[in-house]
Amino acid sequence: MRLAAAAAAAVLLLAACGSDDSSTVSELTVERAWARTTPAGATTGVVYFEITSPDDDTIVSASVPADIAAGAELHETMAAGDGGHSHGGDTTDTAGTTAPSGEMVMEPLDEVELSANSTVVFEPGGLHVMLIDLADALTLDEEFTLTLTLGSGDQIDVDVVVADNVPD
Repeated sequence: MRLAAAAAAAVLLLAACGSDDSSTVSELTVERAWARTTPAGATTGVVYFEITSPDDDTIVSASVPADIAAGAELHETMAAGDGGHSHGGDTTDTAGTTAPSGEMVMEPLDEVELSANSTVVFEPGGLHVMLIDLADALTLDEEFTLTLTLGSGDQIDVDVVVADNVPD
């Protein structure tokens, strides 16, 4: 009798836990968006952030105002041989640069997949947005807008702060 009561209580407890689906995301969110400071004369910069989508989607492009940079591209940094074009132990990136296995290479991406209810992290040494042909150095506490275009056609404006490290 006690075993049956305990089993019934366990079923009710599990059912109650299942009804509160806290892992479901109701809206697309972008958090902790930041760009690393750059020295004077730098021509490229990087932007990092965390993005969570309620639906399966993709990021297909990124852009910034022309007073920040001429362009923005989706990129990923990876170990040579982990996704580049392998040539007998060496990897050739899309710029045609050959790197020995074990070294880090950067590859442009056509898109970044977003899985429903999962967070994709753009971080140093991984996914990032590369700013091309900076108009000027990115200085501490400067702010600008990054626009992400999704495969669904939605565009998301993200407030980016320039910092030396990940913001809290």
